[in-house]
Formats: sequence, C-alpha cells, structure tokens
Amino acid sequence: MTIMVILGTDEAGYGPNLGPLVVSLTAWEADAEDLSLLFEPLKRAGITIGDSKKLYHGGSLAALETGVLMPWRILHGDPVPEFEEVLRQHHVRLLDMQYRLIEPEEFNRLLDQFDSKGSLLSHVTLHLIAQQLAAHTQDNVLVLCDKHGGRNRYLDILTEFFAGEFIQVVQESREKSVYRWTSEGRHREFRFLAKGEGHLPIALASMLSKYQRELAMLRLNAFWQTHIPDLQPTAGYPEDAKRFKQQIAHVQQHLGIAEDHVWRKR
Repeated sequence: MTIMVILGTDEAGYGPNLGPLVVSLTAWEADAEDLSLLFEPLKRAGITIGDSKKLYHGGSLAALETGVLMPWRILHGDPVPEFEEVLRQHHVRLLDMQYRLIEPEEFNRLLDQFDSKGSLLSHVTLHLIAQQLAAHTQDNVLVLCDKHGGRNRYLDILTEFFAGEFIQVVQESREKSVYRWTSEGRHREFRFLAKGEGHLPIALASMLSKYQRELAMLRLNAFWQTHIPDLQPTAGYPEDAKRFKQQIAHVQQHLGIAEDHVWRKR
C-alpha cells in the first residue's frame, strides 16, 4: 500500500481593495489521492466541508466555523471523535492546516515586488508549499492548488522554488495545469485546478482562508465604527470599498493612518 501526502491550497480576498489576502494550506496523509469520498460521511457526522463561497453568503459564520475548527481542534490535541472516526475508516490522517494573512501594507509592498496579483499569489502559495514539502519525507506528494487568478502556466514559478529539478509539463489548459518530477526517488506532482473546491484538501483550505478573512473584516469594520458609529460595514470589494474609503477619509487623516495601510492598489 502506497502512502502519500496530499496538500491543498486556496485563497480568500484576491479581489477586494480592503482587508487582507489570506492563503491557506491543508496537509493530509492517505493511501489514495481522491479524498472526495469523505465529503458525504463527514456531512452525515455533522461536519460540512465544501466551497466556502457556497457555505458563506454573509451573516453567520457558523457553517464555516464548524468545518474549520473541528479539524483544527484535532491538530491541537483536542479529540473530535466523529471527525476522527470518518478519517480512520478511510485510512486518512490530517497532518496540518496553515494560513498566511497579508494585510494591505504588505500586499502593496509585495505587489511592487512581483508586478501582478497573480504572481504575488503564486509566490505566497509556493512558499507555504515549500515549507510543507521540507517537513515531509514521504516518497509521493501530490499538491492540489486552486488556480491563481486564471493563470494557466506555472513552470517558471515552480522552477524558481525547486531549482535544479527537471520538471515535466504534463498539461497546461484552462481546466488544469499539471507538473511532475522525481527527486532522489521521491515523486512530486502539482495540479493547478479550475474549481478546485471539489477536492477536499482545497475545500478545507478555501474555508480556512474565508474564515480568517471574515474575522479580519469584522475587526476592520469594528475599528472604524468606533470612530464613525453609523458607518455601514463593508466586505471590501471594489465598488463598496470606494464608498467605505470616502466615508472614513476624514478619520483616517485625523488618525494619521497611511493610505498603504488601508487601501490595496489592485
């Protein structure tokens, strides 16, 4: 039986002008690459994992919170019998959950460095992945990423992070881009997928990113509402972000908060 490590990554906050970009990764150990079989048994156990955009439409964070915090508890030594039983039955182990929160000041600095949001997202994501790969010695690792801003070609960024490896381009298309290589007998495969939330490792990463992004927006709105009590909250997306930016401008100036600390350039 071949045991492999499966990594899944996704982001939340790629499009907004306000609030952070959040990139997340989940890591699993399994004897088969398709973990989609876990969606239904987890749901029957009261744990819904899926596309964060479908689970959260504003309002209550309960659906996201349950799906994110139950696996998080396992990683921190707090038993969740129903979740652990489903994983055990399917010979799957959750290894890690990580997220990287990039606030506007850092986002703008990285944007100046990498020239585009897509390149910025790819570098942050690959950095998270490289850290995980260094931590795992298994012979087979499969990396599943939701596509980065519609980008189809990732060979350059992979070559940058994995210099010296002979990386085979298997496929580059709108549906998916696939790359493989073998290093010292260890097999690595990267798949960048359109609508990747159909894969459990990506879906949980999507939920973790969305959950952390929404918590950050709650804090952002609460801060400005302490200074402007009747200010309507924002989700940070372009049109409403312009309204919000205009309404906080006088307080922002009074408090001496730099534009780069509030407003993302793209």
